[in-house]
Amino acid sequence: MIDLKTYWWPLATLAELKVQQPLARSLHDIPVVLFRDRAGYPVILLDRCPHRHAPLSSGRVNQGELECPYHGWRFDGDGYCTRVPGMETGIRRCQTIRKISACEAHGLLWGCLSLTETTPDPASPSVLGNNMDTFVMVDRINCTIIAAAENFLDGFHTHFVHEGWIRRDNKRQSVKVQVRRLESGVEAQYSNESLQSGLISRILESDRTESMGRFRLPGIAEIEYRGRKGLNLLITTWLTPEAEGRLRIYARITTRRGLIPGWLKKLLLKHLFSVILRQDKKILEQTHINITNFKHCQQPDLMAKYMDSPLDLLGPSIRRLMNGESLEEINTTITVKL
Repeated sequence: MIDLKTYWWPLATLAELKVQQPLARSLHDIPVVLFRDRAGYPVILLDRCPHRHAPLSSGRVNQGELECPYHGWRFDGDGYCTRVPGMETGIRRCQTIRKISACEAHGLLWGCLSLTETTPDPASPSVLGNNMDTFVMVDRINCTIIAAAENFLDGFHTHFVHEGWIRRDNKRQSVKVQVRRLESGVEAQYSNESLQSGLISRILESDRTESMGRFRLPGIAEIEYRGRKGLNLLITTWLTPEAEGRLRIYARITTRRGLIPGWLKKLLLKHLFSVILRQDKKILEQTHINITNFKHCQQPDLMAKYMDSPLDLLGPSIRRLMNGESLEEINTTITVKL
C-alpha cells in the first residue's frame, strides 16, 4: 500500500476558513483543527488541548491564537502555549501541541501528516486558465478512495444510477475507448461519442469531440469533456480520507467562460451536481455497508470479492496503484456500447 500520510490532502476551502473561527477536521483518523494566525497564515494543529484534552475546535480564535473552551489556555500558530489564565508567573515557552504541515493551493487549504523530501506538491487540476468559471462543492461519504474514484470515472453505472441526468440505457452509442498509463495514474479517453442523452450534457455542451476520465495518485479523479472550441467541462475531485471508510470530497467544477454569468452558472450547476452526488452517495454507501457485512463471513466462498469485466476500464488499475504496484505500459483500445 502507498503511504497516504506522506501526501498533501485538502481539508477546507479558503472560504470555509474564517478569521475568528477554528475549523474541525479529521485526516487519517486524527482530529485536527484549522485556523489563521496573527499574520493570516493557515495553521493546522492536533485538535486537543494538552491540559484536559478538550477539543480546541470548540473554542475560538483570539488575536490570531487558539483559545481552549475549557480553561482558556491559548496557543499560537506553532503550537506553543502563550497564556494560562490565573497563572501570575510567566509561562515557560515550549511546544505543547503538534503542528501539522499546511499550505494553500487551488483555492483549498491542504494538510500533510508526514511531509518528506519526496512528497509531491498538492495535486492540481489538469486544466488551469483565466478564461474559466470555477467553483467548489464539498460533501462527505462513507466509502473508500478506490470505490469513490472508480464510481466517479465509471460511465456504465450512469444509465441506471443517473438515468435521464447523464445517460439512458435505451440510447447507448458505440464509443471507442483508449486506456493508457499516466506518470502517476491511468486515463481512459473516449471518442466517437456525440452528446450524451441526459439533461446535463444538453445544458453544458453544444458539441463533443472527446472526453477523458483519469485517476491520479494519491486520490484525484477527473472527468473532462471537450468540444471544437476547447474545454466544455472539467470536474476535479480530491478524495480526502478522514478516517477508514470515510471521505471528505472536494469537487472543483470548471467550465469555459461564455455568455451566461458565472454566478448564474454556479447556481444552476450546483443544483444539478447535488442531485448526481446524492445518487452516487446512496449507491456507494449501500455498497460499502454490504461489503462490510460480507467481510464478517467465515466461509471463503462468501467473502466479498470483485468480479471484473472488460468494461471495468479503470477500476483494476486504480486498485493496483493504491496498493503500491507499478502499472505496466497500457495502450488498450476497445469499442463499447456506452
